Amino acid sequence: MTYRIGELSKEIGVSEHTLRYYEKEGLVVPERGENNIRRYTEHNKLWVEFIIHMKETGMSLEDLKNYTQLWESGEEGTAEMIEILTNHREKVKKQLDTFRKNLELLNKKIDFYQNSLKENKSANLYKTFVDKKKNDEKL
Repeated sequence: MTYRIGELSKEIGVSEHTLRYYEKEGLVVPERGENNIRRYTEHNKLWVEFIIHMKETGMSLEDLKNYTQLWESGEEGTAEMIEILTNHREKVKKQLDTFRKNLELLNKKIDFYQNSLKENKSANLYKTFVDKKKNDEKL
């Protein structure tokens, strides 16, 4: 199956502009059909979906370009591809740790305000929250 740019755009949920940008940057190379119209293969679709997943994890355009070039070069690029993915995985792990810590703080804040509303103690909530946080840190 092949897709025109608009069809692929709708199928995977990215704009036509994004697909053209990925092509301009060398991340995806669609076939060209009659009248030079882009034709994306199933392989192109899967590759763009991979790119999107990596972008969602924060992989840089530079790393994506390097990875794409290595992938296209065949087996001799495998070790370097693993290195790119391993380094990126470490960055993602650090982001996850940060998100977990921030989620914990967010949950505490929500719980604090919900409990304050239940107890009808809405006065000076910020000071009470700061004092409670200082006490938690001492423990």
